[in-house]
Amino acid sequence: MSPQIHSRVLVKNFLTVFLPLSALVGVVIGTIYYQQVQTELVLLKTNELRKVDLETKVISGDFHSVVSDLMVLSKQNELQRILEGVDRQEQALSQEFLLFSRYKKLYDQIRFLDQSGKEVVRVNFNQGEPEIVPEEKLQVQAKRYWFNDTLRLNQGQVFVSPLDLNIERGQVEQPLKPMIRFGTPVFDSRGQKRGVVVLNYFGAKLLDNFNQAFANASSQGMLLNADGYWLKGTKPEDEWGFMFPARKNRTFGTAFPQAWQQISQQESGQFQTAEGMFTFTTVCPLVEGQKSSTGAGQAFAPSQNQIDPKSYHWKIVSRVSPETLTTKLNRFLSQLLLLYAGLIGLIGIGSLLLARASVNRQMAQLELKQSEVQLRKLVEREKILKTRLSSQIRNSLDLNTILSTVVVEVRELLQIDRCQFFWCHQEDESTSFELSQQACAPDLTEPLGCSPIQNVEALSEAVMQGNLLCFDDIATDSWLDFKSRNLLVTLGFKSLLTVSVQTQSDRLGVIVCEHSRELRPWSDDEVEIIRGVADQLAIAIDQAQLYNQSRAATAAATTQAEQLNQVLHNLKETQSQLIQTEKMSSLGQLVAGVAHEINNPVNFIYGNLTHVNEYMLGLLKLVELYQKTNASPTHEIQVHIEAIDLDFMIEDLPKILTSMEMGANRIREIVLSLRNFSRLDEADMKPVNIHEGIDSTLLILQNRFKQTSGNTAIEILKEYGDIPLVECYAGQLNQVFMNLIGNAIDALDSYNSKRTLEEIEAKPSQIVIRTELRNLDRITVQIADNGPGMTEVIKQRLFDPFFTTKAAGKGTGLGLAISAQIVTEKHNGAIWCISEPGQGAEFWVEIPINQSSKLGTASTATLSRI
Repeated sequence: MSPQIHSRVLVKNFLTVFLPLSALVGVVIGTIYYQQVQTELVLLKTNELRKVDLETKVISGDFHSVVSDLMVLSKQNELQRILEGVDRQEQALSQEFLLFSRYKKLYDQIRFLDQSGKEVVRVNFNQGEPEIVPEEKLQVQAKRYWFNDTLRLNQGQVFVSPLDLNIERGQVEQPLKPMIRFGTPVFDSRGQKRGVVVLNYFGAKLLDNFNQAFANASSQGMLLNADGYWLKGTKPEDEWGFMFPARKNRTFGTAFPQAWQQISQQESGQFQTAEGMFTFTTVCPLVEGQKSSTGAGQAFAPSQNQIDPKSYHWKIVSRVSPETLTTKLNRFLSQLLLLYAGLIGLIGIGSLLLARASVNRQMAQLELKQSEVQLRKLVEREKILKTRLSSQIRNSLDLNTILSTVVVEVRELLQIDRCQFFWCHQEDESTSFELSQQACAPDLTEPLGCSPIQNVEALSEAVMQGNLLCFDDIATDSWLDFKSRNLLVTLGFKSLLTVSVQTQSDRLGVIVCEHSRELRPWSDDEVEIIRGVADQLAIAIDQAQLYNQSRAATAAATTQAEQLNQVLHNLKETQSQLIQTEKMSSLGQLVAGVAHEINNPVNFIYGNLTHVNEYMLGLLKLVELYQKTNASPTHEIQVHIEAIDLDFMIEDLPKILTSMEMGANRIREIVLSLRNFSRLDEADMKPVNIHEGIDSTLLILQNRFKQTSGNTAIEILKEYGDIPLVECYAGQLNQVFMNLIGNAIDALDSYNSKRTLEEIEAKPSQIVIRTELRNLDRITVQIADNGPGMTEVIKQRLFDPFFTTKAAGKGTGLGLAISAQIVTEKHNGAIWCISEPGQGAEFWVEIPINQSSKLGTASTATLSRI
């Protein structure tokens, strides 16, 4: 074969193997990349939607809290006394405002103004050191728009100004001070409007909270007013454009016109343009009874007009830039390209080796055909041997199969006693032979001795040098020395033929043909047959090795791809669980914060009720003594006694104070339940009353049990057993109860939406919660509903991550998976479900009382079969 033909055949064979394998690996890598891109986009969109939704709730919550503070201050007893004309009450009201400012730290100014606009009481925050403004420094604010807009309102209504910058002496105050003014009119006992109470709320507090939500995020958070001006943006110089004439064109619509067209026309949504991915929602913080206006950009200018509460809105916008999206995807793409390059290199090497082996095999076949032309006079059995050996070798690339075929075929066709194949190993100066395959005559009555090449040094050296050895009669052969001949005869050998097999991979083997029962002369044809077999075997060994290497490379690539898929799956699961964990942690912090905020004023009220009761009893006693000492009251006193119904007041006033004390006690119990549920201060495992955790969870979910316009009432039946304190993570276990009870409520609400009123009355919705002690070392909590139940298929997958039967957007599919992890891994317990269609669902949670006595239970998947 000429070098040019050899090269063309080599390239053809190489491309035949290389191109299909490269294409296959490319398709696999492309599929992995596409799946990862889709996963990243879905996760990113979900995160951004949750982020803007959380900010909406936080802003609405801030507004509700400020309005609550405003209504509390407008009902102060000292303020009512001022309105009724009681003298020297301004100082007492100032002290109340001062204490409130120190405690809240949210208000730049707290003011009471009379109906003429003159400040009666004002407390300034004064950079964290609240102070009462002296009477001589009090001002008249009759020309301020917020005063006039508030004074127009009716009783119980609240004015909320736009979020703008504070203006002093006709100029925007520096440094910038974002402000929202909340005001409400106050009335005396005769229903006459006597003034307004105004809170200047630090808008910076709201904006700082907004910034923190996007502090470590890959997206850019923006807060826009209804006209598209930035209240909080990515660049400070673009903010408050409506307050500065030089910035009047710096709006979101100018910067992102295509995005603003969609955002301004829709309440909420998510879309992607060339400018990035935008997620937005509309915040309407005003509720019924709250009013607002356009405000004024100057100190003493009136507002242009009143605006509808729905028109008072902001837009929360989250933007993920194209660069961020590209960076996220390119990072993974570069990893896949590196992997692809490595695999292509391995495939190229393997393809090249296979191509060379194939060409070498073709060359050997060509040389074999040329030899066959020259050896046409070989006996038929020689042709049969070559044909059978070639067929067997081509049909298998397994090395052991090839070697086994060779020794069997050679022994049968040459009709010898034994044929063996050895691998030759040389380390330093020592040589060893490893028997790989052998074939013996079935009628051989006595076993042969050890192999000759392992005992005769002269044979070993000849084999290592690649020589062919042929002995018709070992006993008389002159090539062997006396010692070697005697040793071989003693071992039982009469005739011997050995040929070395040298592969291109530098592996050395030897074919040994042995005869021991009689002399076996070796013809030239047989020697040529063995030589040809050795040549073919060398090629087959190289092919088998290349095939094994290619399979190993392919298996390694497949394994690595599977591992990468598993890593991606684990990453997705871990990120979702972190989101769920962070959500529950945020809920716990929010609950704890609310409990703390409520606890202080409740304790203040509860502590003063005792003094009020004592003062009331003293005053009633004083009235009784006046009546005794003055048996004939004047006409004016008698008229007033009848007007106020003194006897009824004396009888009813203690009842009122008692009911107030009961109400304060109830609030304290609610606060205690909220704190028990959050358990933020209990990171370690400790003995806990399980019933308290369940009751706290029921208190938080109480509003979902009540009958509303959209839902039917759900009856809660508690069948608590006598159980001891349980060593556990209380906060995590409360999360489990929250998930299980919440799921039961969802199931019943969905079930009731499909039933008629008569069916609901015949079978009212119920949730039964039982606790009991089992075997003295563990407790069980059973939460059962009488809803629609579930099929066996759904029950088998209940605890799988991301599996949910709820509609899209209603659930993540992680609640039960995380609950199972908390119970089994954190508490060494077990959780399972008992349910059939139409028979409701009952969840069992079983945990040890002490963690030293762990449950020897089956896995969650097994227990869910019960």
